[in-house]
Amino acid sequence: MRAESKQSRLIWYANRLRSMSAGEITHRFAEFAKKRQARGWTQRWAAFEMPTGPLPAYPGKVALHQADENLLAGWRKLAASTRFRRFSFLGQDWPEAGGASLWHLDPATEREWPKDRYCFDIDYRHNEAYGDVKYVWEVNRLQYLQPLAALAAKTGNAGLKEFIAGEIESWIDDNPPFFGVNWPSGIELSLRAITVLIVVRLIGADAFSEELRGKLRALFSATATWLDRYPSEFSSANNHLVAEAAGLYLVGATLTDHPESTRWAKKGRAILEREVEKQILSDGIGAEQSPTYTAFTLEFYLLALRAGEALGEPFPASFYERLTLAGEALSWFLDENGCSLRIGDDDEGRVLFDDPARDARYVASVLSCLAAVCERADIAPLAAPVHFRNLVLGGPVLAQEKLEGVRSFGDGGYTILRDQVADKPAILAVDHGPLGYLSIAAHGHADALSVWLTHDGVPLLADAGTYLYHSGGAWRDAFRGTALHNTLTIGGEDQSRIAGAFNWSSKAEAKRLEIVDAPSDFLVSASHDGYRKSFGVDHIREVRRTGEATFEIVDRLEGEGDDPRDVQLGFLAGEGVEIVPTNGFFAFIANGAPRMCLEPPEGAEPRVVIGAEDERLGFISPRFGVLLPAWQLVLNTRAAPGRRLVTRLRLL
Repeated sequence: MRAESKQSRLIWYANRLRSMSAGEITHRFAEFAKKRQARGWTQRWAAFEMPTGPLPAYPGKVALHQADENLLAGWRKLAASTRFRRFSFLGQDWPEAGGASLWHLDPATEREWPKDRYCFDIDYRHNEAYGDVKYVWEVNRLQYLQPLAALAAKTGNAGLKEFIAGEIESWIDDNPPFFGVNWPSGIELSLRAITVLIVVRLIGADAFSEELRGKLRALFSATATWLDRYPSEFSSANNHLVAEAAGLYLVGATLTDHPESTRWAKKGRAILEREVEKQILSDGIGAEQSPTYTAFTLEFYLLALRAGEALGEPFPASFYERLTLAGEALSWFLDENGCSLRIGDDDEGRVLFDDPARDARYVASVLSCLAAVCERADIAPLAAPVHFRNLVLGGPVLAQEKLEGVRSFGDGGYTILRDQVADKPAILAVDHGPLGYLSIAAHGHADALSVWLTHDGVPLLADAGTYLYHSGGAWRDAFRGTALHNTLTIGGEDQSRIAGAFNWSSKAEAKRLEIVDAPSDFLVSASHDGYRKSFGVDHIREVRRTGEATFEIVDRLEGEGDDPRDVQLGFLAGEGVEIVPTNGFFAFIANGAPRMCLEPPEGAEPRVVIGAEDERLGFISPRFGVLLPAWQLVLNTRAAPGRRLVTRLRLL
């Protein structure tokens, strides 16, 4: 291992320990002992072989009769490419594997991850030699087999069924437990098991040879054993724990002749019921502060709900009610086209898979299913594409009326205005909530008091996105940092301090101070303390509507002394929007037409930045792994406590 990697790993462990309670540290040492003990499990698949028995399948229905020609065309397109193992995930095209194992090949470095090493001995977080582990994991979820299995079931294509069975058998033969990079992460095991359960539901047990059915039963046994043994607890108990619980519940409920199956199902279900009120706050906002991660978590829940209904053991009414709260909250973040405001991390994780083009409006798609499951058409999106998940979960249900007004989420920390502005629908959102969930806030961004603004579906003030995770390095920090968000930076520092790709050493605390929830007189003010330690001040921001199409953003510092601080205000335009200076104003232009004018604060020095790699400003990531130059207005000035920095916006 290179010296830099060793140092990075040591720093990561040190920062991770600082985020742990005494109870978590004790748990981690016990878990470490379990992992060392499991090194002796060298029998590989033989340790999990079971007597001949029924092949588990997802218990819910799949409404294949609802698959129209449009869906079938997308599935045929997927089948044409994936049958030749031509994959494109997370902005990356897969090369020919050649003599390497597809299941261990990194598409960017074209190197093969170790497959004969004990899984917990592989450092997948700090291993630049092999690449970002998310890429290899994406293929190993086997999710591309879901729509192929639906196509095979719909058309009776025996050759396609044979291909699907062959892919699963290839994976099993090349990934014995617990060796290789495809075993250390529970969420990956769960997503893979869910895929295989759905595939078996679609093409039936007869599509698999007797020998392969035995291998599949061993796969489910090994997967559930792992999920039961190493759950994501304490600071890791975010969407990963929900995923693991869903997988454990579904395998336990379907591998019914395993001696542990009843306990597995009960444990997985109990975790799901316990976690629903933690992962979804009382106002419906997802605790991880990311609409897409909220949708991802909901998708696991909805799959479990449908399974419970099919098994004659429905979840309690309170469970449905909590999910409905999440749906009500998410609906405020969606525009009339079904596009969600981008906030926090988004790694394009999915539970139910289809042609990736259908998931450009992922949040809306999940929300349309939630509306069907909970029988609440009022929380449905106005637009959502028909997707394979609709055949499993229900819908799509679409809303009939536009959502308008003001909604402030006290626990989640967002205030949103939706109204017709200049005869076009507008969404203005302000963040005054927590950084993220649990002590590491893994998927939050340092974006307190940020503003997002869309007008007629055009992202005038947008979020930069995510770009990369493990291999992101300084880019990962930049996309999580403050300067690429529509808020204020002091002295070039982030308001929350980054301590690793999924951790923080200090977290800004934000709070709402005042709100006027009448759309015509909209006002929200909030503060955060992220700069108090370094600069002795809090950041106060007020966003108010001053006319039918005009708004003001007023920033000021409050705290010690009279000395001015170096302040930077950033306004990042979304994809397809340009920023052009015009007589002291800045025009935000989309499709050749001005859509907004911005007047900077008096005395601020403006500059427009486009793709400045040295500063890591002026970039957006519309999809994971994709980096694009973007137009960003940067306003520099000096401000002492009490000075009001007034930015005026006019929508056109």
